[in-house]
Amino acid sequence: MQDDFNINREHKDRLFRKVFSSKKDLLSLYNAINDSDYDNPEELQIYTMESFVYMGMKNVLSFLLDMTLNVFEHQSTYNPNMPLRGFFYMSAALQKYVALHDLDLYSSARILIPIPLYYVFYNGTDKIPDESDLHLTDNMELSNARERSCVQFTAHMVNINAGHSNRIMSKCPQLYEYALFIQEIRDNQKKKLPLKEAVEMAVDTCIEKGILKDILLGNKAEVTRMILEEYDESKHIANEKRLSFQEGVQQGIQQGIQQERVKTQMEKQRADDADKQASEANKRFEEADRREKLAVQKSEILMMLLQKKSKDEIAQKLKLPLEEIQKILAEIQ
Repeated sequence: MQDDFNINREHKDRLFRKVFSSKKDLLSLYNAINDSDYDNPEELQIYTMESFVYMGMKNVLSFLLDMTLNVFEHQSTYNPNMPLRGFFYMSAALQKYVALHDLDLYSSARILIPIPLYYVFYNGTDKIPDESDLHLTDNMELSNARERSCVQFTAHMVNINAGHSNRIMSKCPQLYEYALFIQEIRDNQKKKLPLKEAVEMAVDTCIEKGILKDILLGNKAEVTRMILEEYDESKHIANEKRLSFQEGVQQGIQQGIQQERVKTQMEKQRADDADKQASEANKRFEEADRREKLAVQKSEILMMLLQKKSKDEIAQKLKLPLEEIQKILAEIQ
């Protein structure tokens, strides 16, 4: 099935990555979320992981700072599976760290690794808290997974929409301006403007207001392209979810029909079994009644024989054919 939207399959940076492409701005973001005050951007070591590509778009920033291995991911679509994805990212990042530092996993001495930190910066339209934690154990089937699992991995999600996460926004002006720019696009969309026009107008407005001016001023076409691709991706994901939902509904309907058929067959079988049991019970009742009547007849015949009654008299008295009286007498004898 072809994609419903034209998504460039080449590796393209998102705007979020471009906004934080400099070590200075990335360090500012790190300080904001960690309440730290590092001031030397050169202490920050960028880790590039080109294999982390989703929908043809690079959306991961990774770097090492003071023995913390940081993986930052930007998302415009809410995804409860972020801990699992982050777990894969971090595993690859740690493998790269081990290789770069020529560490021997089979050494008898303990090797030291940096502390892994995984942050998801979310600016979609779903309503979520300013900050929240998603746990890898939430993706595991058993309810007691958190107590039993040998792996505990957390994705710390930060809502970076305008008006949210004020503590972090106040410490990172670049993030605050990014949120304002995205909000400007959405405000234009509310005016029923086509997306491309809404983005271009937002770029012009933000340049006038000094919002992300250094980035937007000389990169208007590139920024527009980034936003359009990102919105196409979000729309594609939403469309896939819609199709998946429709398929799920149809499947549910078919399952419901099948379940009703099975239920009807079982009820019919139970009814047939009940009828059969009732018929057998009725036969047993009739047989018991026949035997009871026969026992009474035998008793009466014996009494009349003791009274020297003839067979004809007995048959007349009991209103039975003579042949039946003879048969009963044979059974008595």
